[in-house]
Amino acid sequence: MEVQRPRRNVRAIVLQLALASFGLAVIGRVVYRIGLDDVMAALARTAPIIPVVFLLDGARIGCDAWSTRLLLGERGKAIPWWVLFGGQVVGHGVMNVFPAGRSASEAVKAGLFHRYLGAAEAIAMGASNQANTLFSSAVFSLVCAGAAAIAMPDARLIGAIVIHFVVLMIAGVGMRLAATNPTVEAFFARRLPRVGAHLTRFAARSRETPVVAWGPVGAMVLGRLAQTAEYAVLAIAVGISMGPLEALAVQGLNLVSAAIGVLIPGQLGSSEAIFAMASEALGTDEASAVTIALAAHVAALTWAVIGFSLLFVWRHHDPPASARESVADDASTGGAPDPGST
Repeated sequence: MEVQRPRRNVRAIVLQLALASFGLAVIGRVVYRIGLDDVMAALARTAPIIPVVFLLDGARIGCDAWSTRLLLGERGKAIPWWVLFGGQVVGHGVMNVFPAGRSASEAVKAGLFHRYLGAAEAIAMGASNQANTLFSSAVFSLVCAGAAAIAMPDARLIGAIVIHFVVLMIAGVGMRLAATNPTVEAFFARRLPRVGAHLTRFAARSRETPVVAWGPVGAMVLGRLAQTAEYAVLAIAVGISMGPLEALAVQGLNLVSAAIGVLIPGQLGSSEAIFAMASEALGTDEASAVTIALAAHVAALTWAVIGFSLLFVWRHHDPPASARESVADDASTGGAPDPGST
C-alpha cells in the first residue's frame, strides 16, 4: 500500500494539471476566435472595479463561514470566528484550484476544524455543507430562471437553468438521505466493518440536523446574492445594461457554467465558453461576455493565493477546554448525540 500511494498522488497531480491545461487551452481558443485586442480592451474596462469584485467575493466567503457556524449550532462556539473565517478562506482557495473544488474544499476544512469538533463532527460538517451548497445553488437557480424568463426570454438559457435546479436538488436530497438513513448506514457498516464505528459516529452527527437545514442554506443563498452583485458589477463595467432581473439571469448562467465545468479547476475555460455562447442572450458582444468570466477569475484566483498562503502559515492552536472535552466524549461514547444538542 505504501508503494501504491505515491503513484496515486502522482496520477492525481497529473490529472489536475491536464484538466487545468485543458481549461486554459479553451480560454486561449475562445479569446483567439473573438480577437485578443477586443478581449483585452473589454478587460481593461473592468480593472477599476476589480477591488469591488474582490470584496464581494469576500462577502460570499463570510456568508459560507456563517452557514457553517449555523450548521454546527452549539458546537460551533468552540471554533473562534477568526479560525472559522480563515478556514473558509483556505477552503475557497482550494475550491478555485482543484477539480470538484467544493468537495476538496470541505475535506480541507474538516481537517482544519477537527481539533475543535472531533473527527466525526468535522466530516459530517463537510458532507452537510456539500449538500447545503447544492440546495442553495438549486434554490437560487430557480430564482434566476424566473428572472431570465422575464429579462432574457431565451429558451435555451432558461431550460439550462431549470435543469440545473432539478439536478442539484435531487443530488442534495440524495446526499442527505445517504448520510442520515439508518438503512444506508447499516448497509455500509456490514460491508466495511473496519470503519463501521466511524460510520456510526458520522451518521449520528449527520442526523442531528434536518435533511434541509434552511438556516445554513439561507446563509449560503445570501452568499449567492453577493456573487450576483459581483457579476452585475462586472457586466456593467463592460457596458451591459444591467438591472436586478438581468443580474439574476447572468448569475444563473454562471451557476450553469460552474456545474458543467465542475471537474475543471476553477471552471477555467468552461465559464468563458458558456458566456461567449450566451452573448446574444446577454445583449452584448462575445468579447464583453467572455470578459465577465475572465475578470471573475482574477478575483477568485487572488483569493486562492491568499487561501494557500494562509494554509502555508496555518498554526493549530489548542482548542478551549470545553471543545477538548467534547472531542474526548466523541471518542469514548461512539459519537452518540448529546442530550439537547438538537
